[in-house]
Amino acid sequence: MDVITSRKNSDVRMMRELLKSADYRRETDLFAVEGDHLCGELAERSSLECFLYTEKAARKYPDTVRKAAQICNCAAVITEELSEYISDTKSPQGLFAAAERFGNPIPENAERLIVLDGVQDPGNVGTIIRAAEAFGMDGVLYSPTCADKFSPKTLRASMGSVFRVPVQFYSGAENLRGYLKGFTVYGAMLDKSAKRLGEVKFPEKTAIVIGSEGRGISPEIAAVCDEKIYIPIKGAESLNAAMAASVLLWELSR
Repeated sequence: MDVITSRKNSDVRMMRELLKSADYRRETDLFAVEGDHLCGELAERSSLECFLYTEKAARKYPDTVRKAAQICNCAAVITEELSEYISDTKSPQGLFAAAERFGNPIPENAERLIVLDGVQDPGNVGTIIRAAEAFGMDGVLYSPTCADKFSPKTLRASMGSVFRVPVQFYSGAENLRGYLKGFTVYGAMLDKSAKRLGEVKFPEKTAIVIGSEGRGISPEIAAVCDEKIYIPIKGAESLNAAMAASVLLWELSR
């Protein structure tokens, strides 16, 4: 197989843009992952539009390269220099895969959901999705102001959970109400009327809302909440969104 050496190659340019630009991902309806773990996960769950890898990666990760190359009609070898050019990381592993964006719908019999309202850090979004899988949540709902679930940082933080957990977009408060019909909705808020975590008995169908890192839950989404809940802490000003979500989901999963 010939080795691609030019930055002007169309597949190289596409892969780099998918890793760098949310607008390009939306325009093409594609996304990209890099590294052994995520390329392997993606190859097990989706057909690939493109797969690029270095000779060094083929020697180091033969199983992933073989699996991905077998299901992709556009697999090609690239140089180490191009791997560094494409990569979104400081130490690329030399494997890149692109696929159509996809998602799993929230199941009709869902009983445990987490709602993200404006969580803008992709690391937080990915970590929350990972926690949702770890603690057995039925799905994640996220707002237009959240970080892109297909951004490289979100995908890395989720460790592949984004491919397995139902993660669905909601357009606003009224749309969210439709998803949460029959649920008791708890908003994570520091408020005098909020109930202390550990003293709440969650109903059979419960949704927990996590707000943005800076401003918390927006007024329109706060209006969807039936109850307010807070995490008692000592010795720190606050928890970040991912930490708070993990604590809340662990308690909900009990």
